[in-house]
Amino acid sequence: MKEMLKNYKGKLILSSLVTLLPLFAGILFWREALILSGSFLAAHLLCLFFVFHDKKNRNQSKKALGLVFWLCPMMSLFCTACTYMALSETDASYVLMTLMCFGFGLLFVVCGNYFPKFRQNSTMGIRIKWTLQNEENWNATHRLGGKVWVICGLFMMVCGFFASIRLSDSFSLFLSAAVFPLLIVAAVLIPCIYSYVYYKRQVREGKVEKNGRTKPKSAALTIGILCAVALYLFYVLFTGNMEIAYGDTSFTIETGNWEDLTISYEEIEEITYFDQDPSHSVSGTRTNGFGNFKMSLGSFYNELYGNYTRYSFVDCDACVVLKVNGETVVLNGPDAESTKEIYERLLGRVK
Repeated sequence: MKEMLKNYKGKLILSSLVTLLPLFAGILFWREALILSGSFLAAHLLCLFFVFHDKKNRNQSKKALGLVFWLCPMMSLFCTACTYMALSETDASYVLMTLMCFGFGLLFVVCGNYFPKFRQNSTMGIRIKWTLQNEENWNATHRLGGKVWVICGLFMMVCGFFASIRLSDSFSLFLSAAVFPLLIVAAVLIPCIYSYVYYKRQVREGKVEKNGRTKPKSAALTIGILCAVALYLFYVLFTGNMEIAYGDTSFTIETGNWEDLTISYEEIEEITYFDQDPSHSVSGTRTNGFGNFKMSLGSFYNELYGNYTRYSFVDCDACVVLKVNGETVVLNGPDAESTKEIYERLLGRVK
């Protein structure tokens, strides 16, 4: 480890400084910049520690080590750019989705090109039971894995192209919530399945001995990680909530998924209740905000309202439409009954 630190000391210092570049954006959003740069620097140093600690990496490909040195710094800059855009731009959602697709697509393409150059080790690459126990399996799996990652990366870039031309909000949600995660899952699972199939073929040909059963602890850890990922995806895609707090002079829409919205009763010029949201029949897009299969929050645009604000539950067709200082605000509750209650309570306070 000391020898590797000595050989790569300059690159270690330079890559760490690049990782901390987001701190220069701290004038605009110091808290986010500090969290991002600090987190990526910690991840960067931790990755390098494990890579340097592995004796097998002393003869590792310089290109493979170069990828490890610059992966976290580039991710730090990319995530900072996305965060800055999300916090400062009015019409940022499509740009962010495009950047995410192109950024991760490029990452997968670069990693895929480097995979075949990875020499067998215990810290980098596709590190599963069958690749770690057999060098031939390792090489074959990384050759195929490299191709799979490049193909998935190119498809991610295609998703970014479709996001950039703004076909529709529902199509963008489909890309971000369905296609993009499926490409990531495919990039992970296909090489693992191939490695197992390759191992079984080696067993049949008598090149390797049949391995024993997977240790219970390893199986439990794998299942635990998969469950955690599944729960996280479920939380992001299918959960969300908001409540309305009524004050004497104003009301506030409170939600943990996006910014709270406060509206003064005196600013409300018009209030209308609809059993069916009239904007459902026209095309529209989310320009900045949060959206999943349960909630739509933030800034939107459609042919009926133009630029407007929406805080609504996706499954509820009823809505209350407000005119606030000439701007349109659409909101509802989880169901028609609660939406009607919102309308009546606001109607009683509007002068």
